[in-house]
Amino acid sequence: MELVLRRVGDVPSAALERAKRALLRELEFLNVYIDYKRLEPSLDAYDWERRQYVASKLLKELGKVDDTLTVYLIEADAYEDNLNFVFGLAMPWEGIAGVFLRRLRNEFYGWSPDEEKFMQRVEKEVLHEVGHLLGLEHCPNPKCVMSFSNSIYDVDFKEARFCNLCKLKIYRRFSA
Repeated sequence: MELVLRRVGDVPSAALERAKRALLRELEFLNVYIDYKRLEPSLDAYDWERRQYVASKLLKELGKVDDTLTVYLIEADAYEDNLNFVFGLAMPWEGIAGVFLRRLRNEFYGWSPDEEKFMQRVEKEVLHEVGHLLGLEHCPNPKCVMSFSNSIYDVDFKEARFCNLCKLKIYRRFSA
């Protein structure tokens, strides 16, 4: 199974590479590629009143690359109906997902920059969204990368790995 990581906006190459390493560590059956070309987000998906992108609209506009799963790292803030913001969004029926980086940075909260913490959060959110692309729901185990994150504290609390039950569900479905 193939997956391509793409960037939208001023996303550092190191974030793409860190995401790739996390995916290969946790999901050995994936063939992960990085497309280093920098894409720009469409203003058609921007909500000027909220100053955020509509996550699903932006992902639909970005689209899927061929027959591969496509995950976008997006230097922006986004929301969905009934949610003030999203760290990420997966659209399994489309084969696409996005991780919105703005709220993963300490600076968003007025804290001192911490590049390592940011990279750990990128890993967790990419793994989480790929888990959804592979058919997983949210996990009740708060340490599992598939647990729902309602705040940056929830992201920091969980680990950058699937719990045994979630990993078993993935491997039953995709490894042979």
